[in-house]
Amino acid sequence: MRPIACLLVVLACVACAFAWTKEDYEIFDLVSALEAAEGKGIDFYKHVGVDSSASTAEINKAYRKKSLELHPDKNPRVKNIQERFARLGVIAQILRSPEGRERYNFFYKNGVPKWRGTGYYYSRYRPTLSHTLLFLVFLTSAFHYLVLNLNYRKHQRRIDYFQNAARNSAGVLGVSSGQNGEKVTVPVQGRRRKVRVPMIEGIDQGGTLELVVVGNDVFIPHGDGTLEPIAGLAHAPSVSQTWFLSLFSSLYSKGLAKLPPSVQDSVPPFLRPSVSAQEADLIIDEEEAEDDGGSTIDTPTPVNRAQRRQQNKKSKNSSASASANATPKDSPTTTELESGDEGVQKKKLVGGKAGAARRRKMGLKK
Repeated sequence: MRPIACLLVVLACVACAFAWTKEDYEIFDLVSALEAAEGKGIDFYKHVGVDSSASTAEINKAYRKKSLELHPDKNPRVKNIQERFARLGVIAQILRSPEGRERYNFFYKNGVPKWRGTGYYYSRYRPTLSHTLLFLVFLTSAFHYLVLNLNYRKHQRRIDYFQNAARNSAGVLGVSSGQNGEKVTVPVQGRRRKVRVPMIEGIDQGGTLELVVVGNDVFIPHGDGTLEPIAGLAHAPSVSQTWFLSLFSSLYSKGLAKLPPSVQDSVPPFLRPSVSAQEADLIIDEEEAEDDGGSTIDTPTPVNRAQRRQQNKKSKNSSASASANATPKDSPTTTELESGDEGVQKKKLVGGKAGAARRRKMGLKK
């Protein structure tokens, strides 16, 4: 309980030290009344007619001149002239006093608090909606960049583990040469060692990763025979990868793509969206596939049930006609079927003629 009591006493003393004094309240009231009567932005020095660095003698001289201008006897018909004259005397007394002038100079430089209903308080800064959104964007972007940097360091440590483990398994010691992460075809120079490294350090049951060690460099093999340097898999983050700049770049690229080609060509090169290496490789592969006459896949269109039945009937008829046309006439199956049909027809024809001849013979005999 004793430390808590001491802390409360200290806080009370600090509150009393930072509280306004009687002289401070007098200055606050005078400033408020002076701005209401003479205009906003007027201060004690301007009202007396001297500079803030004026001496006491200069203040007394300016006060005597100002008091003659505001004397009630010379301005009998001016409204509130007596209050203005009395206020001028109080202000001159504060400026002539070293303590009062020092206290006023503090509020003159740092600002005078405003009356807030229950007391004098400094008006705190209230940011607008745009300032708040801008601060949130900056804060979240900075946090996103921090997360990207932490992930990069994590990936780099994991790559270093795979490199060291692969070299140890292959019996190679040395430092890997810096690679840019592009897929390359490594010529066979010396030995090309294939090793398997545990995915989790010290745990063989967690799966393994097949790597190729060529000299001091470690590569990941691909099915097409290319080797990708493992040292280039981790890319250092940049500010442009943060969420706000990435979103802005994506929207800008989509908006620019919708413009006419003539407008796109007129855009300066530094304002055109940059294409990454992977996207460039993909575009080149697609162009090569189109040059080679690659088949395109038609997009299916929705049809109703009646159209689907008609399409099925047409497909059946076309498949039947195609199979009949595709079957060769001189094939054994077709020959047997055709010869069998002709034999049946011949038998029918022969049987019919013989019956007619017998009927004619029987008719002659009769």
